[in-house]
Amino acid sequence: MGEEAPEVRGALPAGHLVGDRYQIEGVIGDGASGIVYVAERVGDEDDGGKRVALKVIHRHLVRDRQISRRFVREASILRKLRCPNLVPLLDFGETDDGILYMALELVEGRALDQLMLEGPLEIQRSVDIVRQVCAALESAHGAGIVHRDLKPGNVIIEPAGDDEPERARVLDFGMAKVLRGNGNDSLTALTEQNMVFGTPEYMAPEQARGDEVDARCDVYAAGVMLYELLTGSVPFESSTPIGMMTAHLMQEPPPPSNRAPGRRISPALEAVVLHALAKRASKRYPSAAALADALDRALSRPADVASTAPPPAPDEADDLATRDTEHAMGPASTLRPAAPDASESPVSAPIAAPERPSRMWIAIAVIAALLGIALGIIMSLMAGA
Repeated sequence: MGEEAPEVRGALPAGHLVGDRYQIEGVIGDGASGIVYVAERVGDEDDGGKRVALKVIHRHLVRDRQISRRFVREASILRKLRCPNLVPLLDFGETDDGILYMALELVEGRALDQLMLEGPLEIQRSVDIVRQVCAALESAHGAGIVHRDLKPGNVIIEPAGDDEPERARVLDFGMAKVLRGNGNDSLTALTEQNMVFGTPEYMAPEQARGDEVDARCDVYAAGVMLYELLTGSVPFESSTPIGMMTAHLMQEPPPPSNRAPGRRISPALEAVVLHALAKRASKRYPSAAALADALDRALSRPADVASTAPPPAPDEADDLATRDTEHAMGPASTLRPAAPDASESPVSAPIAAPERPSRMWIAIAVIAALLGIALGIIMSLMAGA
């Protein structure tokens, strides 16, 4: 599930027995809330001797109610999900001294962000990986789960075997949002409104504002990942999280072919990326499956930009990405399907607004967005997110 990690302070020693079930072999990696180990299942059960990835909360965070609740919630989410492109939960428990752990299938592979350090992946391989990520997302979305922290570091690439192709696995549902049947309301008090969750480089505009989100925020993050795989960089650059999130709110992404002119990115594939990165959620692909279908069409008809357009969506009175900031600023530029001509750019001119807001209102909108982002970050940090 990754390369050998350096020594981690506070890690359990090799041979330590967790919950009388799992014997620690070594550390895979660590994060803000816990450490992931390679461990062997012990005992006389049928799965005795099986090696697993064992995720354990840091000792000093065991009594942190927010962290422990999030950990339990992640386990309950993973218990619902079954997909070849996800990592299944095998076991979940608590030790006598109150430490929470979860056992996951041990995946032998490398994180996508580490793989990308070696240089750009082939375009076909990049698209294949994102299509598999879409399959994982579609499984989660079907169960009412929005990931909210999709990024290359949360995707493990299993190398191809004798009879098996390379496989992408999506990890880490610790920031996931559980939705009601209508896809809008949170079932958990952990997901407070106006709090910011996720990684700034991959955040949808509505997510950066702390608005309610649905599956389309994961579609946006998948679009950022595809952009990065194709060009070698994320669409926007900033030295601060607030600057990065503001860019997602205010700036249009440079077309991938402009960012990486030597990569021969087809017009249709470029159009898919830009549709996925639409500022307004209603202008993106409505689902991960729709994004995967558009990628298939882009590969089979590389000059056919029109075929990659998302299905028309009805006007939404409360569109997730058209709240106060964008209403004050006027319509964002959008993609208009063009004739299948490889020589034409898939990006159209912005749709003209009948009346442009004054500079004062634009300034007020920008300031309001920045204040909202800053407040969301502060609240998230206080909540232990």
